[in-house]
Parts: sequence; C-alpha cells; structure tokens
Amino acid sequence: MVTQTKTITLRRLIDAFLISRQHLSPHTQGYYQNCLRNFEWYAKKSGWPEAAEDITREHIREFLNYVAQSKKRWGLIGCTSSQRQATPATVNHYGRVVKRLFRWASDEEEYLPDNGIWRLKLPPPHYRQIEPYSDGEVMAMLDACEDEDSKFLSCRNKAIIAIFTDTGMRLSELAGIKLGDLHSTLKQVRVMGKGSKMRIVPLQGESMKALNRYLMYRPRDGGEWLWLSEDSQPLQLRSIQSMVQRLKRRAGVRSGGGVHRFRHYFATKYLEAGGNTSSLRLLLGHESFAMVLHYTRMVSAQRAVDEHVSPLSHLYRGGNHKHGDDGWGWRY
Repeated sequence: MVTQTKTITLRRLIDAFLISRQHLSPHTQGYYQNCLRNFEWYAKKSGWPEAAEDITREHIREFLNYVAQSKKRWGLIGCTSSQRQATPATVNHYGRVVKRLFRWASDEEEYLPDNGIWRLKLPPPHYRQIEPYSDGEVMAMLDACEDEDSKFLSCRNKAIIAIFTDTGMRLSELAGIKLGDLHSTLKQVRVMGKGSKMRIVPLQGESMKALNRYLMYRPRDGGEWLWLSEDSQPLQLRSIQSMVQRLKRRAGVRSGGGVHRFRHYFATKYLEAGGNTSSLRLLLGHESFAMVLHYTRMVSAQRAVDEHVSPLSHLYRGGNHKHGDDGWGWRY
C-alpha cells in the first residue's frame, strides 16, 4: 500500500534518499548528491511537475538525452568536465542513480507508486579501454622519489607508490589508513572500502620494506593517521594526487591518468601472474565480478597478441609447398 500520494516533491524525495545513504562512504555520498542535485536542477529548469509521482519514463529519457548531448551542462561556467560532451559511461551512471532513487521510493519506502522508471533500459556504458602504467613508468616514478628535498618525503612518497602498485588500493582507502590499521607481524593492513566495508590487504616484499623505511622517518608524535605532510598534518587526497602528478613529470612519464592507473596495474599484473578472479575481486574490494572480468578480457587480449603465430611466416620457413599437397585449402 502506498503511504503518500502526490504529496512528496522531487526535492523532498531526493533529500530523504540522500539521508538514507549516510551510512555509505563520503565519496559515495558525494557521488549520489552530485548526480541527484544535477537531476533536480534539470527538472526545475525544464518545468517538470513538482510532484515526484508525476515524473515519467519520458522525463527520464529527456534528462539522459540532455546529459548525452549537451556540452554546457548544469548551467556551470568554468567547470571543465561539464563543458565537454559526456561519455556513454557518464550517461549510464546518471541513469543508474536516478533509477536507484525511484526504486528506493517505490519498492523500499513506498513513497510513490511503481511507475516502472527503475526498469528503464539504459544505454551501455562503453567504458574506455583500461590503460595501466607500464613497468618502466612505475620504476621511473619509484626512482624519482629519490630526488625529493628530504629523506622523509623521499621515503613517504616511495612507500605510497609502492603500496598503490602492490595492492591496487583506491586513493581514499590509502589516505584513510591509521597506524592502528597496520599489523606488521602479519604484514597486513586494514582498509575502509566503498560502502564503509572493511577488508584486509596483504603487504609483502618491497612494499613492506618501503613502508617500514617511511615509519623510521615519520614523526612519533604525528597522531593516528599513517600518512603525514611535512608539517605533521594528515595527508589529504588532493595532496597525494598532486604528488603523483609531480613524480610523473619528474620521471618523464607523459601518459595520462593519475592514481587510479596503479589499481589497473596491480589487477592486470595479478592476473598475468596466474591469480584467480575470485581472489582479485576480494583484494580489490569489488562487490561484483563486472570490473574483474573487464581486467580479465584486457589481459586475455594482450596475451593473444603476445602469443600470435604468423601462418605466413611459418609457410615461408616451412619450405616448398605445392597447392593442395598437405590437405589444406578451400573445401567445397
């Protein structure tokens, strides 16, 4: 039974939904808020009905078409990402968030009758090809850490790059590590992943050495956070991103991307070394196998290229062959 009819506005519905997401990580909360505030902005700009119940599939299709085709979205000036055409992945993300809102409102909270919006078929995301860093690029960045102005910075930055490379952690996960999350005896670290879900990540070999070296130079009175700035303040996400970009320039790494490409590097190297997809999913903290299978396809495609055999070269090296003398040829 629907508890409310034509009384809840789209704004109130979005506010209630965002409150219900407060148990999620700050990053995920921000993701929902950004998508839905833009959705609300478009609904108001386009003169949609105020009552959320009166919004239909056609309204949602109109909105997604706007996201896909407009090069100056949300009325913002100076926001680079909204001044260029959205990728299919961006359109798909907006569609999934809006569908989640209406499914929550009808199925879970019964604020609205089921109008079928959550069953709307979305265009495929067509994610861009995964491009991990190369071995040479990773080594160049690690070597570039040696050129820092102080031993503290050198060891800290090398430990950060080493752990990104060796574990595939997300930026927010690495930045959120506290000293109490480290277990040096078991060589493990506890991280908070998406959806506020805790998982254990192993630290081995060179990454553990790099971390121990950093801890030797880290101020003892630096508080509970693992990563510190030079003035002993917790290292912020933007500072880590800036540090990686600075190391790339110093190392002569001209390829694009930033921190997240270390995650791609770890995943592809893990699979190339024979690791299984189930373990990789757990190590990366993915809910489903969708992204893991994306890595699997990429590694398989590269392996196929590496293992390619040239039939023509074999034919030339194999000596003289007369047409049809070995049974090969067209069959009729």
